[in-house]
Amino acid sequence: MSYFCGEMNTDRFNQKTWMKHFSDNMVIVCTAEVLRQCLHKSFISMDQINLLIFDEAHHAKKGHPYASIIKDFYLQQKLKGRLPKIFGMTASPVDAKVDVRKAAAELETLLHCEIATTADASLQEFKNNGLVEQMAKYDTLGPESETWLLQQMMEKLKANKMFKKPLFFARASTKELGSWCADQVWSFCLNEEEMKKLHSSTERNYHAKKVVDSLEVLEKARVQLAEAQAIVKAHTFSPPDYVDGSWHATSNLSSKVVMLISILKERFQRPTDDKCIVFVQKRYTARALAVLFANPAVGTPHLKVGTLV
Repeated sequence: MSYFCGEMNTDRFNQKTWMKHFSDNMVIVCTAEVLRQCLHKSFISMDQINLLIFDEAHHAKKGHPYASIIKDFYLQQKLKGRLPKIFGMTASPVDAKVDVRKAAAELETLLHCEIATTADASLQEFKNNGLVEQMAKYDTLGPESETWLLQQMMEKLKANKMFKKPLFFARASTKELGSWCADQVWSFCLNEEEMKKLHSSTERNYHAKKVVDSLEVLEKARVQLAEAQAIVKAHTFSPPDYVDGSWHATSNLSSKVVMLISILKERFQRPTDDKCIVFVQKRYTARALAVLFANPAVGTPHLKVGTLV
């Protein structure tokens, strides 16, 4: 089995390279666009594929590579004879506000498949069971700001393109999450494991330039990384400011985070088999909240936290 995606520069692979991968592997896992390109360039044909598996099959519509693979290659081969079997997987055939029956019928037609689901009666226990959706309202969030730690990181790292995202997050999250969570990003970005990657990337970017800078530029970048890490190591992170029963923003936590803490503490203050998923948009947010809820002042002995990206 081999795995391929666009970041591996598969568009530069020639026919000889692909033929070797196809002959060496019974299973190829790749993005839809990689397969579409292979079919388009005749590196492989539909009659050479035994089983075609589409994950998140509901994306097969309009200009998506899934739709192109079926319309441009599968249907063309259908006139000639041998075709692969198609197995599409999805949690729902609908990903927009449309008529469910119509969307399901269109998906079956496009993929030349029949939608099927389990008839296992034991799964009935996972149905809604009368649970009602509730909306939690929190106080208006305050403005963005720069913590003392962020100011020091700006001084050292604002010219380094690799830190564009964490610098933006550290400022924006002072409003969304609070300064405590905002500062946590630096303990992730500048730990020992990340520092090794950062030094490697710094050297790689330096040597990749068409016009190579002087060695002093490379050395300066290395020194700035080391100085930034030293600042984080020496920084005293204040404890999260939370008082049981509070529903309002504190000195270093936003009202949104305080609301989340209150809801989870109430649910997990005693032994329970309950489970909970908190969906967030940024991986830094997930890591910061995981650290927050692992703090004894915020979490409970019955709340075990993990992250999944």
